[in-house]
Amino acid sequence: MSNEPNKTILLIAGDLSGDINTARLAREVRGRHPGWTLHAIGGAHLGAEAQQSPGGQWLGDTRDMSGIGIYASLAMFPRARSLSLRLKKFAAENKIDAAVQCDWGTFNCGHLDFFKKSGVPVLYYFPPGSWRRTGRSGLGIAHLVKRVATPFEWSAKRLAAAGCDAEWVGHPMLEQPRDPARRAALRREFGIAENEKLVALLPGSRIAEVQCLSPRLAAASEKLREKSGVRFIVASPENRIAAVRKFFPDSVKIVAERAADVLLACDAAVVKSGTATLEAAVIGAPQVVVYDFPWIGRIEWLFLWMWKKNIPFIAMPNVILQRMAVRELLGLDCKPAAIAECVIALLNDETLRARLAQDYAEIRRQLGSELGKSGTLRTSEILDEMLAQPTK
Repeated sequence: MSNEPNKTILLIAGDLSGDINTARLAREVRGRHPGWTLHAIGGAHLGAEAQQSPGGQWLGDTRDMSGIGIYASLAMFPRARSLSLRLKKFAAENKIDAAVQCDWGTFNCGHLDFFKKSGVPVLYYFPPGSWRRTGRSGLGIAHLVKRVATPFEWSAKRLAAAGCDAEWVGHPMLEQPRDPARRAALRREFGIAENEKLVALLPGSRIAEVQCLSPRLAAASEKLREKSGVRFIVASPENRIAAVRKFFPDSVKIVAERAADVLLACDAAVVKSGTATLEAAVIGAPQVVVYDFPWIGRIEWLFLWMWKKNIPFIAMPNVILQRMAVRELLGLDCKPAAIAECVIALLNDETLRARLAQDYAEIRRQLGSELGKSGTLRTSEILDEMLAQPTK
């Protein structure tokens, strides 16, 4: 592809998982098209990939720009407004052959009409609300995007029915290594003896989550420490290490940017609700899912969302299977004693562990484990196909 005309691509991602997945896609695109220029609005992972392309720029940092609820969104509005103005100015002054948007629905969907009017075709990777199976939410993008690459089969069907050129590409989480030999090597690296049980603790990436959940995970670990042979490792983003360390004793190891390694090495995990629950399921880590809000978020939940009866569960493994496969400890149920009790069951109940293994196998299938190509590879091919089509 050395003689192909160079292209300029703008990639946009908001939260940490979107940043990681889009960075993986950017790496694939760079490998396929070394001469292409990639610009990014995203976190550190995507920004680094863009800057390795010829003339590529990290136009805006979206770290700490994802949140849950109205209060969190309002707090981020000034930064989002500044990023929006920067994006539009850059697009007006530079030729962009295509935009790749990943999730981050409020920001990304707010710019679809702008890109449409500017003549910039959009590939939406991880369309907003792709986990939903019913209703109209998320279908409004259909007439504004060129292509959609979605991790869920039902999402592709819903969008196609709405008139969108959407394809189920599978979930990039399936690209995580699951080699048993690597698990043994990781346990040796982490200093876990054969007769010891390792519990992974994942308190989240947002600062509010870290501050809310870390004290409970630390207290639960103290209760579990009374059982001999149980060790703990906290997996955290690099920029949250200092915040996490405040809540855990020095005897608890904390590692940065290695959640997948810790989940592969562990015997059980306590995981903040979010993408990490899917990561644990794909890797095969028995887990209990936890979540709670600071007081202002809890008030918002009680008054605005708790009355909705169509939210039977929030953990992604349960959403995918449409049943309660993994235990959820949410809100007032998210207490150290309950967390410890669930972890003990995960470590000792072989029937429970076997059932989870079966459920996880079904989750991997629904994420696309039987598709012929990885989600990242297929999405990069879709981008190629999109750019080969004449602009209307």
